[in-house]
Amino acid sequence: MKRFFALLLLCFLVVGNSFGQFKRPTLLNDPDYDVGKPLRFGFSIGVNVMDFDAVNRTAQFNADGSKYFAEVTHISAGLNVNAIGDLRIARDIHLRFLPGYSFGQRDVNFFKVDADSSVSLATTMKMESNFIDLPVGIKFLSERNSNVRPYLYLGTDVRIDLAAYKRLKVEKGVLLRLQKFDYYYEVGFGVDFFLQYFKFSAEIKWSAGLLNMLSSDYVDEGKIYHDALGSLRSKFLIVSFHFE
Repeated sequence: MKRFFALLLLCFLVVGNSFGQFKRPTLLNDPDYDVGKPLRFGFSIGVNVMDFDAVNRTAQFNADGSKYFAEVTHISAGLNVNAIGDLRIARDIHLRFLPGYSFGQRDVNFFKVDADSSVSLATTMKMESNFIDLPVGIKFLSERNSNVRPYLYLGTDVRIDLAAYKRLKVEKGVLLRLQKFDYYYEVGFGVDFFLQYFKFSAEIKWSAGLLNMLSSDYVDEGKIYHDALGSLRSKFLIVSFHFE
C-alpha cells in the first residue's frame, strides 16, 4: 500500500509538471468555471474490478486430516453509475458526494489439501454484489494549466450490498453469504478537462474495505468452507469518467 501511495503521488507530480510546460492558449474553455458557482452537479459512469483479500485459517483441519483454503483467482469487470454533487470549499479544495449504484462479481475458489498434501479444486463460488454507494471525499486540485487540471482524491464510502438480502443461489454452488454493509477508505488520482460546454474528468481510484464481509449465515453444505476462512475484505479498483 505504501508503494501505491508513492506511485500515486509521483503520477500527480509528473502530470502536473508536464501540463505546466504547455503554453496557455489565448482563449480558455469556460475560464470562470473555478470561480463561478460554488455548487455544481453532474453524473459519472465507470468500470470496476472487485476483489477479496482472503485470510485463511491454516490451522483448521477436518477429521480426515484434510483442510481447505480460498483464493480469488478470476476477476470480472463490473459497472458504476453515480450522481455528482461538488461543493467548492476553498480555491483548490472541493467536497464531493457521489451517490450511486455499482455491481460486479468475485469468483472465490476453494481448494482442498488432503492428508498427503495433494491439492485439488473443491468448488468455485461466484459471489455477486449489487451495491448502493454513498461515497464522500475531498478533491485536492493543482493549478489549472491550459484547459487541464490534475487532482488527488481522498475519501470514504459506505456500501450496502443488496445481493446480501437475497436468497443464496445454492443451485449455482453459492453456499456462503456476505455481510450487508461495509465501510471503505478511498484514494485516487484524476485529471479535469475543461471542454467548451462542460467539464470532463478521468479518474482512477483504489477502494479498500475495513470490515470482514464473511457472514455467519451459510447453508449446512457450506460449513467446511466457512470454517476455512478467517475473513474476507473487499478491494476495488475503479476507473470513472465524470461529466459536470
